[in-house]
Amino acid sequence: MSASYLNQNEYTPVGDLIVIALCMIVGIMLLINRVHKSGGFRIMFVMLLSILAAAFSSLFYRILIGSEPPYNAIPIYITRIVHHSSLSLMQVMYILYLKEPLWMKTEGYRKFIAAVHTVAFVPIVIDIAGILTKTGFYVTEDALHSGFTVYPFAYGAYMFIVFYVVIFYRSRIIKQIFWGLLGTNLVSVLMISMQGAHHQSSFTTFAYFLPVIGILFMFHSNPYDAETGAAGDTFFYHELSGAIEKKTPLLMISCTIADFYSRIKEDPDLKREFFGFFRQNIRQGVLYRFPSGRLVLTMKKRKSKNFDKAVEGMINDFYGRYGRLHIDYRLIVAETVPEISSPDDYIRLIDFIESETPVNSTHRISEGDIKRFLDSSYIVSELEDIVHRYDLSDERVLVYCQPVFNIMSGTYDTAEALMRLRLPETGLVFPDKFIPIAEKYNYIHTLSLIILNKTCAAVKKLLDEGYILNRLSVNFSTIDLKHEGFCAEVQDIIERNDIPYEKIAVEITESRSELEFNRMKQQVEELQKLGIKFYLDDFGTGYSNFERIMEIPFDIIKFDRSLLIESVKSDSSKYMVSTFANMFDQLNYSVLFEGVEDERDEQYCVNMKASYLQGYKYSKPIPIEELRNFLSSCEAV
Repeated sequence: MSASYLNQNEYTPVGDLIVIALCMIVGIMLLINRVHKSGGFRIMFVMLLSILAAAFSSLFYRILIGSEPPYNAIPIYITRIVHHSSLSLMQVMYILYLKEPLWMKTEGYRKFIAAVHTVAFVPIVIDIAGILTKTGFYVTEDALHSGFTVYPFAYGAYMFIVFYVVIFYRSRIIKQIFWGLLGTNLVSVLMISMQGAHHQSSFTTFAYFLPVIGILFMFHSNPYDAETGAAGDTFFYHELSGAIEKKTPLLMISCTIADFYSRIKEDPDLKREFFGFFRQNIRQGVLYRFPSGRLVLTMKKRKSKNFDKAVEGMINDFYGRYGRLHIDYRLIVAETVPEISSPDDYIRLIDFIESETPVNSTHRISEGDIKRFLDSSYIVSELEDIVHRYDLSDERVLVYCQPVFNIMSGTYDTAEALMRLRLPETGLVFPDKFIPIAEKYNYIHTLSLIILNKTCAAVKKLLDEGYILNRLSVNFSTIDLKHEGFCAEVQDIIERNDIPYEKIAVEITESRSELEFNRMKQQVEELQKLGIKFYLDDFGTGYSNFERIMEIPFDIIKFDRSLLIESVKSDSSKYMVSTFANMFDQLNYSVLFEGVEDERDEQYCVNMKASYLQGYKYSKPIPIEELRNFLSSCEAV
């Protein structure tokens, strides 16, 4: 056929120009954005370059064949071959890319790749042969000739392979990815078909570009992870917000496995088991991934026995698969409830319960769990407000104390300050509930300064009223000691309350960290110069290093109640504890035993060189205003 036939194929450059612009924009955005540069990313980038090359070569090819004779054959042949070769390379890259998200096995994958190579590059060989033999497209000085062309048949064969691969492996991907891959390729086929019906060729390159756009949105704009088939956590919040707004019951199954994302890439057994579990269960809902290593599966809850059985079967399948791998996990099952209306709160709820759940166990969140979480959330909000206000006289923070009995004088002349909260909605809150929260959210330091200020104010009042009080001890954590201005803050508060430094003692626990220990030693020595006493709290529990204890000049060593309990179990235990107490006594440390509950405990402690005793035998923790009931008055003396 001559040039007159070719001119029937109407062409405008708009399609190729759009593709060139889009490829450049997408390429720039991918390079400047923080996209994970995985193997899939690199393949996708090669596809972009292939499409860009195809668009440019198509543009120049059409310009060359649209010019007036005589024709220069070599540039026409080169641009034509480059155009088709670029499209063929894109086809190969597309199937290469699908290996990861479809979890294609090596054997089957190689067959598909071989078939695509054949479909992609054999037509180019045939086209070149047609040029050389003048049986296909060829150029003479005054005309363009077109014979049999194999490219439409090759495109049909390629699309057959693509659809076959996607449908064959559909059980390995969630429905959103399946329909995304199917839909973009179907639109591409329809566009090519409509072009052919209208003898058009302007949008051929654009039609090839559509599936590339599809995988760009599905896998590189954060919806789905190729390794796990999971969507990003952003989309979890979108789905959850919609479910809450529409009041659609949603079941959430959260699984946290340490280093899961790196493990699944390195451990073929884990990947195989995960794939089996995925194919069996995850297609029933949507899987989401979180940066912490957590995966959350959401399912629209249905009121039927079959649904409950399906969930139970899914969890049992999980036990079987991960039990074989011996990988630590925590599984939390939750569902939407009217009491919680914020998507963020559901993740906080899961975090809250997960922190209490033993490793390798499953917990289904109950109404009691939700109540505890809401109480905890309320405490968090109140603590946040306390820290924000930074009022050292905040009425929500209460000072309680426990009197300490001085064995030598037979009087109560010291006490330990203890913290409580009184919140508007919950009333009195004990330390076991709010201290872990305050430490977790880094609110503890403000609370420590408030309790110090209130303790100093109480000491000032008791002294002014004429009571004999040697000192009141205040607990500080290692978190407090990390603050650069800790010593200055303590000194400032004591001075503002106008009391002697020696009336305040600081209780701290020993640190394991070398850095924290050095900081602690420096701050103890600085404050001791002012006259402040220091207690080593909880001796006998956890970590004890005698070398470090000797390095820091503590004034009083507090023996934990566990040592007292241990001392009555056997003669050897009693000897061990009494040896510790005698050793500290000979080194001029005072020894204080905590947890003294009866006469027997008291006698044991007296026999073990105790200087001070503290416990329920003498008093439970009381509001600091009641401490005057235990103190002696200067007038009485």
